[in-house]
Amino acid sequence: MIVISLLFDRAPDALANHRHYARQHGYRHVEIDMSDLSGAENSARWLYRYETLLHYLSQAADNEIALLLSENAAILRPVELPVLLAGRDWLLTCAESQQPQTDIQLWRNTEAVRRGLLELVRACRFGAELPAEEAGLLHRFAACPSRHQIAGTHVVVPAAAHLEAVWATWPSFAASVEDKKHHRRFRRALFERVNECNTRGGTLLPGAGSGEPDAAPRTVYNPNKPIALVTLYTPNVACYGRIAEANFRRYCERHGYTLYVHREIPAHLNDGKTSGNWLKPALLREYLPSHQWVFWLDADVLINDMNQRLEPFTQGREFILARDVGSWMFNSGIMGFQRNQRNYDAFADIMDQCAKLEDKSHVYASEGDQFHFIRAFKDLQASQVSNFIDINTPWVYRRPDSFMVHYIGMWQDNRALLMEHDLRHAAME
Repeated sequence: MIVISLLFDRAPDALANHRHYARQHGYRHVEIDMSDLSGAENSARWLYRYETLLHYLSQAADNEIALLLSENAAILRPVELPVLLAGRDWLLTCAESQQPQTDIQLWRNTEAVRRGLLELVRACRFGAELPAEEAGLLHRFAACPSRHQIAGTHVVVPAAAHLEAVWATWPSFAASVEDKKHHRRFRRALFERVNECNTRGGTLLPGAGSGEPDAAPRTVYNPNKPIALVTLYTPNVACYGRIAEANFRRYCERHGYTLYVHREIPAHLNDGKTSGNWLKPALLREYLPSHQWVFWLDADVLINDMNQRLEPFTQGREFILARDVGSWMFNSGIMGFQRNQRNYDAFADIMDQCAKLEDKSHVYASEGDQFHFIRAFKDLQASQVSNFIDINTPWVYRRPDSFMVHYIGMWQDNRALLMEHDLRHAAME
């Protein structure tokens, strides 16, 4: 049996994952780092991948099995190769589309397989007309549909920041970390988690923060300070909400800020049909009279630079807002407001407008709370809105010196995974 790790991107955690699997079963492991080709055209990578596969099959014993893995292939369960390839000469599976994913491939060394692969290699020579995706090269080899199982185990499942984390909950041999935006940091976080579970045990999904969670529906830390932070998360998102809470608490203790944490929808605002994000204006208005400044932070935010204070942002301003990564004027996940009548009245106006809405059951209902904040502050000049580099930085743009990072557009379990990963690495940066 041969495990071939052919990596076109530097991914030491992927290599460690493949190495662990090969050692578990005593399989030969071939490690090939071709990361210097990462900027090459598809034809160069595809040609090298299948020439390499043919090279090792030509040296293998008859009927020997080769497992070809990319930098995006994570082995989740140590299923033996003969079990997966029983009664087959190859095993290709689809993950999200009708075409096979190419990160995890199994091949039996037979003359027919080598002949088919040779035709594939000839088809992707330089100068040949290539399909749009690598999977198009494999059309001569039948592929199993997505969610295909062998011996009660899914062969390959998809993993991406925006997808449900089935890689952590379904019994699966491997995951194909697929993301068109190619977020290497998410891939690294996933591999670190899988590798840690392989060596130390535990579950693939991260815990819900360190320490014993506070069961109280509301807690006030460090009360009566000039600057306050407010956040809310409900039990269904506590996997990342408690991570954020612990982070906010450390920050507020360091700089002497008040922190209001709501772990449930407040009883006096709970009509049984309104999700937590719609309560921002009510909670901001409730706390604003007690402080000089009040900041709202969504529960999918982390304060990355714990040394950065808020006071420099407040100088000469009535509010602190940052441009959205999309087409919105600003993002409502991180906002700061000075105690003044204008802001106080704006919150009341937002509350009045939202009270007329029929659907406030989820974040994106009725165009979302962000739409209504922007409407209330529609007279803003562009110069009054900060860039998202200074504050409210989307996670894909996080750098070691980023101040507040917002984990937008992610599935909640993946959010917890990456937030935990980034906190761990921030301590080493």
